[in-house]
Amino acid sequence: MSKVTTVAVDLGKEVFQIGFADRHGREVRKQRRLTSRDEFRAFVAEVDPRCEVLMEVGWGAQGWARAFRARNIRVRLLPAQQVIAHRTGAKNDRNDVLAILRAGQDASIHAVPVKSAEDQAIQAEHRVRRGWVRRRTAISNQVRGLLADQGMVFAKGDAAFVNGAQGALEDASLPIPDRLRVLIQALLIEWHQLGARVHESDANLERLVRDHPIARMLQQELDGVGPIGATALACKAVELDRFADARHFAASFGLVPEQHSSSDRIRLGRMSKRGDSYIRATLVSGAMAVFRYLPMRPDNPDTRRLQRWHARHGTKGAAIRLANRNLRIAFSLMRSKKGTST
Repeated sequence: MSKVTTVAVDLGKEVFQIGFADRHGREVRKQRRLTSRDEFRAFVAEVDPRCEVLMEVGWGAQGWARAFRARNIRVRLLPAQQVIAHRTGAKNDRNDVLAILRAGQDASIHAVPVKSAEDQAIQAEHRVRRGWVRRRTAISNQVRGLLADQGMVFAKGDAAFVNGAQGALEDASLPIPDRLRVLIQALLIEWHQLGARVHESDANLERLVRDHPIARMLQQELDGVGPIGATALACKAVELDRFADARHFAASFGLVPEQHSSSDRIRLGRMSKRGDSYIRATLVSGAMAVFRYLPMRPDNPDTRRLQRWHARHGTKGAAIRLANRNLRIAFSLMRSKKGTST
């Protein structure tokens, strides 16, 4: 029987399907099915360190990957959408394991980096903050809609929203039903609580920038990148060695035109929007803020270039170009920082 060199794991909350393959990706042993987390922990402890472990990105994958790496076992986390493309037959655990083995043989698939527990905690801060911001926006839209049905419309902006909604509730002469007043007051209280949580999270990220050398460097060197963008990039745990140059790194975040080319006909469309949508949106928002205050920065050496972009492509087009440029600069900065640290 051929030697087992690859172990593929289809992760679940309590059920784990495991496949074994040789270096050519052929199954060489019957698949195992473990029905508890304790059984899988015991399996992690008995895997041959010379094997490579393949797992699909998903629930708990980062934690299990760190457990394998603690035993000096090479782990590759494969993107779920790429694994699905290699699956044949019905959707079940056995076929999922076979799909993971096939995807592991595909050299064009790049593995997702295994993050440290600290990097995952920083990423969790960003995700929770984003959820609070979305919920807060949803509440303001809901209150605006409820009061618009009563004939009251407010200007854009948080200040106009809060002053207008609170003033409407306090004005007893307005024909707002008492039941609706109670509901809107509860929504406004939740809106203020979410705002306080967002401000607290912003303060946490600002403190993190001061203590994180890479995030601090990115914020200082990149135009339009603040604590949110700097910490999001720093905790990404990108494997820089897999990118040929800075342009490939920037393209991996989707800030390049989508291609619809064939033969000698090259067609470029809108922004591809591939990769990490959160970092892409954060960098574009920061870049748009730069162009909002561009006339106030006449002494900056990059002002002429930014003004030329703005005149030629408009605010949004120029912001996308600046975000792409920031990513290329970030690649060079992080690679140089990695070289000096090693």
